[in-house]
Parts: sequence; C-alpha cells; structure tokens
Amino acid sequence: MTAQAGSITSPAWDPARRQLRRDLRAKRRALPAAVRAEADRAILATIKALPEYRRARRIALFLAFDGEPSLSYLVAAARRHRKRLYVPRVRGLKMTFAELAADASLAANVFGILEPKLGATIDARKLDLVLTPLVAFDDRGVRVGVGRGYYDRAFGFLRHRSIWRRPKLLGVAYELQRVAPLVPSSWDVPLFGVVTESKVRRF
Repeated sequence: MTAQAGSITSPAWDPARRQLRRDLRAKRRALPAAVRAEADRAILATIKALPEYRRARRIALFLAFDGEPSLSYLVAAARRHRKRLYVPRVRGLKMTFAELAADASLAANVFGILEPKLGATIDARKLDLVLTPLVAFDDRGVRVGVGRGYYDRAFGFLRHRSIWRRPKLLGVAYELQRVAPLVPSSWDVPLFGVVTESKVRRF
C-alpha cells in the first residue's frame, strides 16, 4: 500500500503514525509466499550488485521478523566474499551489533527476534553498511520503524555529520511500504537509500 499522493503522515507520537505501522505490518505479513519469495530474490540480487555492498567489509543486517524481507541467502554470499557480518543484539533500551559467526548460537530476544547469544560486538561507527529494517519510508529517506527507537539511538551520531561517510544506512523493504511524505521527528536518522524488489532509491 502506498499512501495517497500529497498526504502527510504525523510524527511518531501521533495516533496516525501508530495506525500506519499497524496497517503496513499487516499488509506485509499478508504477502503470499510465492510473491514474497520472488520479491526477496529481487532484493538480494540488487543488494549484491550495489557498489556500496561490494566495497563494504563490515556489514550489519537484520534477521527477518514479522514479515520483513529475508536476508538469509545473503549471509552465505557475504561470507564467500570475506565480509564480516553483524546483527542487532538488544539489552534493555540499548542495541549493539554482535558478530554473526558461522557457528553462532541464536536465541529469541524479548521481542521474539533471533540474535546471537555470544559474539564480539562492534562500534556502530566502524560499520560500513547497515541493511536496515523498516515499516515505512518516503522518497526523502525518512524512515518509520516499529517505534522503539533502537536504530535512531544507535546511529544518532549521523545526524550531526555534514559529510556522510560511514556507515551507510540502507533500508530494505517491499515496495508496498513506500508512503507519501512523512513528517520526521527530531531524533530520526535519515536513510542513505532504500532497496525494494522494484528499485534502488538513494537520498
């Protein structure tokens, strides 16, 4: 679903933003398996062809949850290319990035999302590319997450940079998650770009 042209979605605290999250998460979960699989293949092929991916040595990605695009097939490819992979690990209000080793033991966190039980963590500033989950995005790079603020806190330092070097936050989503212009909150960290099954957008 794409919001109607010209409509503006309210900031994070607004009921309209909460409703947007509910609607898009439900629509994402409802994707037929065959449609989802085809879209995931297109997304992965696009990511692997990106210069930002090819140049990156330290990549953070997410383990799919709640109907998000699956990046599982990217893991083997990235390891063949000798890239180091990291995934979010949540403790209270803090999110760090733990290395996703080939033999990593995974367990569900408090939200039901898999994460490594152990593994070295990396300073978020040392990541090259962050494949970022989202619920909605607009054509200016404004992102709506699930509403808990983990990514905005972890990458808040990017808001204060005049030159964007690293890490690059690249949203990964389905085209149905694109919406009309969003009103950003003061704490929002903008995306460098978004990859969907249809195209790449750079902001």
